Amino acid sequence: MVASELVKSGVHLFAGKAVVAKAQSAMLRENLKEFRATRARTLKILDGLTQTQLDYAPGPDSWSAGEILDHIILGERINREQVGRLIEMSRKGQKPELSLTFSDLNISVAGVPPSVLMFLEGPFTLMNMFVPDGLRNYLTRKRLIPFRNPDLATPQRGRTDDELRGDLIASLRETETLFQKNADLDFSRLVLRHPLLGRYDVTGLLRFMSAHEQRHQSQIDNVMSGPQFPVSHSDRKGASHVRL
Repeated sequence: MVASELVKSGVHLFAGKAVVAKAQSAMLRENLKEFRATRARTLKILDGLTQTQLDYAPGPDSWSAGEILDHIILGERINREQVGRLIEMSRKGQKPELSLTFSDLNISVAGVPPSVLMFLEGPFTLMNMFVPDGLRNYLTRKRLIPFRNPDLATPQRGRTDDELRGDLIASLRETETLFQKNADLDFSRLVLRHPLLGRYDVTGLLRFMSAHEQRHQSQIDNVMSGPQFPVSHSDRKGASHVRL
């Protein structure tokens, strides 16, 4: 009787794990789908922009559309490298958790001096323990909090349409390939922490990557809707003179 109950318990445990694994796989597919759709919109924004338009910045302390696009590429690369490190740790049998500091990734709230960051690691870490992923992503997407980019994601002005488009497409493929080649892993166990960005498992980090890109799509829209944004030759020919 005891043996029979143990067998039943084992079967139920196995079935429960299978259900969880299936749900996690479905979530990953959904998050990858959202990321692809987000990248498709970024590429659509890039369509038809001249070099003058890509290089136009509304102010001395503002990024151009081309710089924003380059920042998106650099940001994805940083996140993909962190995911790669976590995957490698998992493959080696190590605990797949990374705790980054401001020294590792010096992203900050705009206006906070870099010299003050180290003193804020504790308060930010504590605060983020009580902030749900969904709220962090919402705040990121809607640009409700002004951030200062990390040095590693400082963009380059003057990159061409072909360069940006090629890198946006290639970067997406690299990210997709990384997840597809490691689909056997339980990505919910791979965890990344940062004092300001909070705690994300890898599946959640993918959602954050979409929110980050959507944030900068909105930023590009603002640049392009400005009154001084250069008008292309095709716009001048049109009767309505609608800006991009």
